[in-house]
Amino acid sequence: MTAHSPKSTTLVPFADNSASRTIAGMTVENGTDSIAFYGQTDFSRDKAGLARAQALLAFMQQVVTTLEAQKDLPDALPPRKPAKVDNPFM
Repeated sequence: MTAHSPKSTTLVPFADNSASRTIAGMTVENGTDSIAFYGQTDFSRDKAGLARAQALLAFMQQVVTTLEAQKDLPDALPPRKPAKVDNPFM
């Protein structure tokens, strides 16, 4: 589900491998092992820039809180094994 407003559906960090949301111009893709951010935004020196910064900060605080609450947080995740995909052209 993609939402385009900070006040819309909440994205729960690390809850699933399918949810995505746009926060302040940045796309956030949820994953159970990692969260991807991509896109572009700017923080202008006005109320709109402040609102964008606050929206991203609120989500990042959720990520930090979730990670801090995990008692068995590893030092690093093991490398992902690439999945074998059959060649559709053969």
